Amino acid sequence: MGDDTVILSYTLEQAIADGVLVELFKNRWQQLSGGKPIVATAHLFHNVSLAGLLEIWNEYVSWKKNVKDTLPEEEQMFTTSMNNEKVWVIEDAQAYTLLYPDDY
Repeated sequence: MGDDTVILSYTLEQAIADGVLVELFKNRWQQLSGGKPIVATAHLFHNVSLAGLLEIWNEYVSWKKNVKDTLPEEEQMFTTSMNNEKVWVIEDAQAYTLLYPDDY
């Protein structure tokens, strides 16, 4: 068994079904993200209004378009704050995820 063997894979669909992640703006995914799912951790979703979540998303889109490529790769991590709490947006192959660092 090699070090790269996956023991458990938790899919996006399972995380949503389990209530760990919540789909955001699903009817606007095509417009907002080219169709890629946008989700938030349940913790963030229950603490921030939809308007606040959209504000985080819009700030991320602006950062991705105007700032990300000007940074060294090791610094290309989007961070903002909402209600005095740090918030990340992480993009992976499955989705864009909005979360508190403690939710990672």
